[in-house]
Amino acid sequence: MSKILNIHDKEDIKKITSDTKYVNVSINNVNMDIINYFLENGANYSYSDSIDNKNGFIYVDYDMFKEGESILNSIIDNMPNNLSEIEKIRYLYISLGKMVGFDINVAPSKNEVISLNTITYLNSVWGALSKRKVTNESLSKIFVYLCSKIGVKCEIVSTSISGELANKVYIENTFIIVNLSKDIVNIKGGFITEYFDKINNDKEMDKKILYIKEEYTDFYLDRMFNNINYNDKDLLYEILTFTGRILDINNINSYELVAIYQKIFDRYVPNIDIKVNNFYLKKENDREHFMVINFNDNYYSYNYSKSCFIKLEYNYLLENIRNKKIGLYYDEKFEIERERIVL
Repeated sequence: MSKILNIHDKEDIKKITSDTKYVNVSINNVNMDIINYFLENGANYSYSDSIDNKNGFIYVDYDMFKEGESILNSIIDNMPNNLSEIEKIRYLYISLGKMVGFDINVAPSKNEVISLNTITYLNSVWGALSKRKVTNESLSKIFVYLCSKIGVKCEIVSTSISGELANKVYIENTFIIVNLSKDIVNIKGGFITEYFDKINNDKEMDKKILYIKEEYTDFYLDRMFNNINYNDKDLLYEILTFTGRILDINNINSYELVAIYQKIFDRYVPNIDIKVNNFYLKKENDREHFMVINFNDNYYSYNYSKSCFIKLEYNYLLENIRNKKIGLYYDEKFEIERERIVL
């Protein structure tokens, strides 16, 4: 008997035998009776996602499956009432973007070596959700799954020669193309989105789905930078202090936080040489990512436990790089000018 069971409808549940170990679950033709059955009775199985009868090959354990389902159910259960179909899709898009993020430790552009074990789980729908870390592939699949759970047809499409994935969502007699992978930074920062087809700056809709209260972060940053003293010798600290009051930083992953501050500096102070770098703290076989921002020999990083930016001494960074307690991710622009260090 086969150890793998493909589940397409409730009748397939009857095919479970004592040999069954692996279950392929459809994520674009969702049957909640099937999902609920395995949530109640499926502790002994491993799960993979299936689209259009194309079975996945990454299996996760029951705990990851259960945690992933709990996260998706919480998004759907918290959806405001009386939303139109496009508002529902927008709500799912924003809510999922708030919930998950990317992991710098599996980003090919920032690592010379990547853990296959880590990235494998992150390419699974339930593995990614349980870790709250996604890849472009898993995020596209999760959005298909969320849409299917509320009865909306959604497909994965390729948007570039490089194979970047987005989603095609069918609404009434038309469709929209959305790319949540490119909008996560905007959503984490409360900015106007850029990749929800052509519907990115509808304040009334975004207030209705509880994305914003009155204005986007863009509005508050515009006002802040119009009143800032650019001649202040502590300009960087002033910028970090005020933006820290605008952004909900404690709920922003460090990887997205780097991109948010790079976006802010590029937009508002493009002629000032403020650098943003990705560092890591070595922890056994893992790397804990943190951000360092510097300008005029002033170095700052965000301390999540203290909920504020803290100043770092250059010599402290230098000493810990030398002692290999911290390091720089691949292709960073941090200049070590006073002493040559072998990283």
